[in-house]
Amino acid sequence: MFDLLVERPGRILLIAAVLAIPGLLVFAARLVGAGRRLRIWPCLVVSCLWALYAPYEASLQGKGFNIRADLVLIHPGLTLCSVLALTFTVIPRPRAGVGPAGGAMLGGSSEQT
Repeated sequence: MFDLLVERPGRILLIAAVLAIPGLLVFAARLVGAGRRLRIWPCLVVSCLWALYAPYEASLQGKGFNIRADLVLIHPGLTLCSVLALTFTVIPRPRAGVGPAGGAMLGGSSEQT
């Protein structure tokens, strides 16, 4: 998969743009009043990380390096962050004040004494 991105900063910027779309859609939904429990920032942050990586990749274009540590470290890290960002953007945050015990806060008792 990484061979598709090696020395191709345009494709990296395309990934950054595609990752920004869910964040912008959630932002638009919040402006309308929907999507209050969805997170905006994960996709936008990872989109910025990909956009910051594109100039680095452009600087390596045409130099013909045999061994590149970024293909072992940076690409998998950005890919993992992208998957997590999409997951955290799509899955709504839990409502405030609702605990795991069916509505009761932790440490509290729902029984009357």
